Amino acid sequence: MQMQPVRLEISRPRYRCATCAKISTPDLLFLDERRRATKRLVDAVRQRCLGMTFHALAEQTGVAVNTIKNIAQDLIVELEKTVRYETPVIMGIDEVNLAGDYRCVITNLATNNVFEMLEFRTQDHMMPFFEKLRDREKVEWVCTDMWRPFKRSFSPYLPNAKLVIDKFHVVKMASEALDDERKKYQSTLSKNERVHIKKSIRWLTLKRPGNLTPLETTALEVVRQTIPELGVAYDFKEMFFRIYDDPVKESAMRAFEAWENSLPDKELEKFHSLAKTVHNHYDDIFAYWDSPSQITNAYTECLNGLIKMANRIGRGYSYEIIRAKTLYAKQARKVGSGVRLLPGADSQVPTKVEYGPHIPTLIDLAEDGKFD
Repeated sequence: MQMQPVRLEISRPRYRCATCAKISTPDLLFLDERRRATKRLVDAVRQRCLGMTFHALAEQTGVAVNTIKNIAQDLIVELEKTVRYETPVIMGIDEVNLAGDYRCVITNLATNNVFEMLEFRTQDHMMPFFEKLRDREKVEWVCTDMWRPFKRSFSPYLPNAKLVIDKFHVVKMASEALDDERKKYQSTLSKNERVHIKKSIRWLTLKRPGNLTPLETTALEVVRQTIPELGVAYDFKEMFFRIYDDPVKESAMRAFEAWENSLPDKELEKFHSLAKTVHNHYDDIFAYWDSPSQITNAYTECLNGLIKMANRIGRGYSYEIIRAKTLYAKQARKVGSGVRLLPGADSQVPTKVEYGPHIPTLIDLAEDGKFD
């Protein structure tokens, strides 16, 4: 009562029929049919089990943890049958390492909502999902990283979808190429020298010039004078980043060509690898400039961080539980969803639209300690 544990002791009379001698016991309609608990308590657990850790809810209600898990599993089965989210026009696909394996996370990038989480990221697992996807012709854009099985999985089944490689996965390779040059220099230093400068030089060179403080700008000039090779690598990293700063696709393509042609023949090996990667995914990378509002997978990456955090808090949650806590977060599901008239629908019959949990709302809940 009022979320305080209460134990009920009930005397149930039994009656014997004077005619047939059968014994009957009256039904207690307020009790759950499957558990030694009231329906009210089970309903309270159902309302809270996907928004709290099982152990915290068990302490609050006085119900065993395993009972909480069983109630949650029943709720998940019910939600699987009843909850349907709108198919995204702009879809984000990424992976997250969760409960011992890589899972596939799918988001709605047009509305910044969670859409689905698949148990595995293999083609054998993803292709049947896209084949059975409702309204799959609605998908116009898909944003992923450069892992080819993603494209192979969705392209046969999403006839109107065009792939755009996520910007941040591409520029990340430029940062990693620069960091590789830093490590080469540091390998020539003594142990004490490496400990002293490792962190400061790394973060200094990974920053964009516009984000440097006056003191850091001066420090970077010192690095250029003392380690000219690292200064050159920094400039190539920045030249690559500026490709994405260009608002015009044709100009950005020319900037990439100029960047590649200026690379030294026998140095900066990782930057040459980056150029090769861009050529291998050329059309999909430069589709970024064709996409609406130049889409990225940033919110999908944020969601992955939230999923990992929930997994740590839960200490051993199964994939199924983490998936349910992510997909069916009650408060975040309300944002952006509702009843409205959809294009092409009967104007007299409003349609209920639900897009899935709103990722920015999930972030706010996490910051308030409520995304468990």
